[in-house]
Amino acid sequence: MNYLIDGYNLLHALWAIGRKVGPRGLRKARLALLGLLQQTFADEAANVTVVFDAAGAPPGLAGEEFHEKIHVRYAVHEEEADDLIEALIRRESAPQNLTVVSDDHRIQQAARRGQCLPMGCGDFVDRLADRHARNGTAADAAPTPPKPEKISEEEVESWLKEFGDLEDDPHFKALLEPPEWWDLDKDAP
Repeated sequence: MNYLIDGYNLLHALWAIGRKVGPRGLRKARLALLGLLQQTFADEAANVTVVFDAAGAPPGLAGEEFHEKIHVRYAVHEEEADDLIEALIRRESAPQNLTVVSDDHRIQQAARRGQCLPMGCGDFVDRLADRHARNGTAADAAPTPPKPEKISEEEVESWLKEFGDLEDDPHFKALLEPPEWWDLDKDAP
């Protein structure tokens, strides 16, 4: 199964990103989402495409990139991400194998018209939790890889320069707190 995901729509559903998040906050939120998807989908991450509006895209980006195995698209030539998502749905050669993830009714209707499977963000998040639980169980049984060698002072400084101000960013603090449903150890209601 392939997944076409409305990126900011899923971000809002997962972490309720506020409008006051600046460009660096959006970048960090995108990276957090992509990291979650990469970890959850693991070997199947190449089947995932995430589309974001270009307003918060990295400067000078041509419109697409890869985050590890995940294909990331920015709507740089479209009015908004919805337009790019609809175009990708129309171009899909095997629509019955494509799940389109968005709470946007326009996107869900386009998925139905294109004979794809529309899925709301809430249902997708439930699937993520299930998949994460399965991956976690398999990962627990795997041997622990050897500990990497100590990183250099230069690398530490580079990471601190990039992410050192996160402690002061209230919007990003909220991203670090998983939603209540994510507690996989807690019994379901």
